[in-house]
Amino acid sequence: MSHARIFPRHSFYCVLGGLAALYVFCAMMLVPAKVYILPYLITPDFIHHRGAIVVLFLAVPAAIYLIGWQGSDFFAWLRAPGRLTVGAQGLQLGDRTLAFADVTRFRHRHNRNQVLLGSRDGKTLRLRLNLWDASDVLLAEVEEAVGDAMAHEVERRLHAGETVKFGALGMQADGLVHKGQLIAWSSIDTIRTQSDEDGMEVDEHLVIVAHGKSRKIDRSKLDNEPALMACLMQRLPAH
Repeated sequence: MSHARIFPRHSFYCVLGGLAALYVFCAMMLVPAKVYILPYLITPDFIHHRGAIVVLFLAVPAAIYLIGWQGSDFFAWLRAPGRLTVGAQGLQLGDRTLAFADVTRFRHRHNRNQVLLGSRDGKTLRLRLNLWDASDVLLAEVEEAVGDAMAHEVERRLHAGETVKFGALGMQADGLVHKGQLIAWSSIDTIRTQSDEDGMEVDEHLVIVAHGKSRKIDRSKLDNEPALMACLMQRLPAH
């Protein structure tokens, strides 16, 4: 399926907000030199107000956050190709092709809506979902393809008695491993995903309930989550 590049409005507005914060900072710094670039807002009287120091110290961190973090998709959009294509064997992004069979690491950074795809050649492709139309469909396509490509090797290693690591979580033939502790399959009551909103950020967690005790794992710290979920479905079909 082909996906067209779209304009990241939220990221663009964040960049504008960051530039505005920098402008306010410059306006405050120029007042002692009697240069007024915001004459009706930033005045000598305002500079001497107790709240001015708060604005001064918050302006630059706010600008860095808005431009460098929330606005990064806008700068990526400027140099991104016009179309991304997901095929049966891999994806095509501009002049770069990545075969799903060559993907060795999949990490979904939920709080930034990005997918990192590490390949056998040591390179990492950053897939910014906010830049493409039908991003939910795109994510599902990539997750399914990567999960299918990895599942066979994961199952082989499990049957060989190895512990397969998925970042913050591990898996053995006998169960899951979290913080060095084995959670046997028979002790697991439920496994579910959970979204927690905190202002502009949304954190996604994998919640494992075993013997009535809940464990919350940040999904952004899970590697190869599609393969992990595929293996869980094989072992816990009722959940």
